[in-house]
Amino acid sequence: MTKSLDDLLDSMPDENAPEEEINAFVEQVLATPGGEELIRDFAGKITEGGTLDTMLKEAEAELANLKLKSPARLIFRIELPQTKPLVWRRFSLPADCAYFHLHCAIQDSFGWQNSHLHRFEVWEDGRRELTFSLGREDEPLGDDYCEIENGILDLFRENVLEFIYLYDFEDNWRHRVIIEDFVQAGIKGTSKKRNAHLHGGEGHGPPEGCGGVRGFAEFLEGGHPMCEQFEASVLEKFKTEQPDFSKIVLRDPSEVLRRK
Repeated sequence: MTKSLDDLLDSMPDENAPEEEINAFVEQVLATPGGEELIRDFAGKITEGGTLDTMLKEAEAELANLKLKSPARLIFRIELPQTKPLVWRRFSLPADCAYFHLHCAIQDSFGWQNSHLHRFEVWEDGRRELTFSLGREDEPLGDDYCEIENGILDLFRENVLEFIYLYDFEDNWRHRVIIEDFVQAGIKGTSKKRNAHLHGGEGHGPPEGCGGVRGFAEFLEGGHPMCEQFEASVLEKFKTEQPDFSKIVLRDPSEVLRRK
C-alpha cells in the first residue's frame, strides 16, 4: 500500500541519518503525488531571499549577538526572598551581557529546568516600569523589550542596581537581582574568560514545580507530596548540606537558545 505524502513526511529521517537513507526518502517523496511540488516550494524558500533563508539569517544574527567581548565584569547576587534559610547565588558576567545571559546563569546556578515562562521586571516607586523577556507570554506586555537585544549595563549606568527576575508565573518565583559591583576581569574572584562564572552561594535550589515559597517550605519540612520521590538520606542532605558548586555548569547561552 502506497503511503500518503503526510504519512511519508511523518517518517522523515533525522539530520543524523545516513546519506543513503536521506536520498531514498527524497526519491520516495518525489514519486508521491504532490511531492515534487512540495520539494520545489521548499527549495524556493531556502534559496537566497527565500522565507527560510531569511529566518535562518535572523537566527544566526541573534546567536551572534550573544557573543561577549567585554574585559570588564558585572558581579551579581541573586536571592530567593522568603526562603528559610535564604537561597542565593553570586556570579559574574562580562559587562556587555544581555538579560538573556543573566537568565541562563540564573537557571543553571539555581538548578531550574527552563521549562516555564520568565521575565525581568524593573520597578520604581512601587510600579513596574520595564520588562525584558523573549516575548513568549500569551498576553505580551506593552512595556516589554527583547532580552537578547538589550544589555544590563544600560540599567547600571542609570544607577538601577536592583530588579526582579520572575520565573514560572504559576509558582511565582521572584528572584531579587542585585548588581554588586563593576570590575575589571580577574578582580574580586572574577574570571578573565568571556562567559558566566559562578562564585558561590548558599542553599539548594527548590525542586521545579514544588508550588512556590510555601511549597518549598513544606518540602524542607518533609510534608510535601514531592518528598516521596526522594530517599530520606537525600532529603536530609538537601536540607543540611550545601550544593557542590564546582559541579554546577553554566551553559553557553547560544546553546540554550538553539534548544528553545
